[in-house]
Amino acid sequence: MMLAGEILTPSSDKEAIAFEDGECHSYVGLSTLADRFANFFRGLGLDSGDRVSFLCANDPLLVAGYFGAFRSGLIANPLNNRLTPSELAYILNHAQSRCVVVSPEFTEQLNATLPLLNEKPEILAIRSQGDLPFAAHGGEHVGAAPAELQPSWSPDPNDGALLIYTSGTTGMPKGVLLSHHNVVSAVSYVRRGFEIGPEDRTLCVMPQFHTNGLMFSTLPFLAAGGTVILRRRFSATRFWAQCRDNRVNSFSASPTILAFLLEHEATAPPLEQINLKYVKVASAPTSVDLANRFESRFGKGLLLETFGLTETTAISTMNPLHGPRKFGSIGRALEPQEVRIADEEGRWLPPETVGEICIRGETVMKEYFRDPDSTAKSIRDGWLRTGDLARMDSDGFVYMVGRAKEIIVRGGENISPLEIEDVVARCPGVREAAVIGIPDPMWGEIVGLCIATDKSLTTDEVIGHCREHLSDFKIPQVVRFVDELPRNAMGKVTKRRLNELF
Repeated sequence: MMLAGEILTPSSDKEAIAFEDGECHSYVGLSTLADRFANFFRGLGLDSGDRVSFLCANDPLLVAGYFGAFRSGLIANPLNNRLTPSELAYILNHAQSRCVVVSPEFTEQLNATLPLLNEKPEILAIRSQGDLPFAAHGGEHVGAAPAELQPSWSPDPNDGALLIYTSGTTGMPKGVLLSHHNVVSAVSYVRRGFEIGPEDRTLCVMPQFHTNGLMFSTLPFLAAGGTVILRRRFSATRFWAQCRDNRVNSFSASPTILAFLLEHEATAPPLEQINLKYVKVASAPTSVDLANRFESRFGKGLLLETFGLTETTAISTMNPLHGPRKFGSIGRALEPQEVRIADEEGRWLPPETVGEICIRGETVMKEYFRDPDSTAKSIRDGWLRTGDLARMDSDGFVYMVGRAKEIIVRGGENISPLEIEDVVARCPGVREAAVIGIPDPMWGEIVGLCIATDKSLTTDEVIGHCREHLSDFKIPQVVRFVDELPRNAMGKVTKRRLNELF
């Protein structure tokens, strides 16, 4: 069975990744660089199964680093580069990372994180001297490592390949451990579902620390021999020029990106010059209104709404590339994965009945890292209980109706209300706090904070306190003050009643 490191094959000098400022990497060149990373990691004395964390912007070197970890039997741990030092420290300590790969724009962030770690990892700073990665700990270049992969322990398909942390209802992030088999299976399903071939050229602006950017916009296209047009970040004003100049025929986006593109539609070329096969939409539900407006401006039949979780590696449902699609639906199961709707007891529900989405297949995660209790609660008889509420019609199309876990999804980022509530509770003058998601036309949801206090506390004081402990995207955007939080007969805060305050 194939391993994750074998997804990238050095088959030709064809362009694999086209980056910024004219930088290009062929398949042979990218694979050679991946082998250099692998040999460098081994030279550090890392053992099979050790974790290597990556705090980087989108970069071909990041892709090569991931493959280097895969090929050397290590577990790659992508880090959200928007996290604060304390948030990063929690993940690095929990993952027990032996090495951190960092790009220049995040070195200050990492330096502020290091004093908070239980054990200091090796540090590898990429692009610190020219185009080659540079090892900050010892002055050695990755480029000086052997170009041919050195013999070593070969991972088993069920061994861990990726460790990605995602927000959960417990407040602290959970580490989703994905095996080589999970990754290879997901890549295969996506390639088949989207009919990705060597002629395809996709624009990747989604961050590669999330499964959207990595498991759709990168790995399946490299596995198919296509070309990834990689950009560090999304730019609404330059987006369409990037598509035109690089002969792009697909891209993946969040609903928020679609909304930004509509706001800047004056920068888009005429409809007849937009030569896209499809636009994959994920990370948050897409409203019917947004989908209609986008296709009216940029082309009918473009949008393919999909759904997936970090826990299922990539895409679990999609509106089909061919045949009927339904706006407002996240599509049907991407075969051979199975999707069903269940009640609280785990019994399958008939069509049009609201229940919890359950998923079974080769893409379901290996486990929650170092958390067997959460793993046992989430995976039952091979079925992943997602915590997302939905209904399924008689044609198998799934429609999201809510989230059982109360996670807030802002612009594709999952936010735990409990994490914010814990931070706000430490602010002087706050008696108790409750956080909910507020619908927003641009971001999907924004963070709403309700505070019970007996003192003269201001919004600015609360926001200032939050900024000391939380990433920018987690900062509450609307704050309300009350004497008491609404509660039910059992004394539990009823968050549905909080909606009336916003």
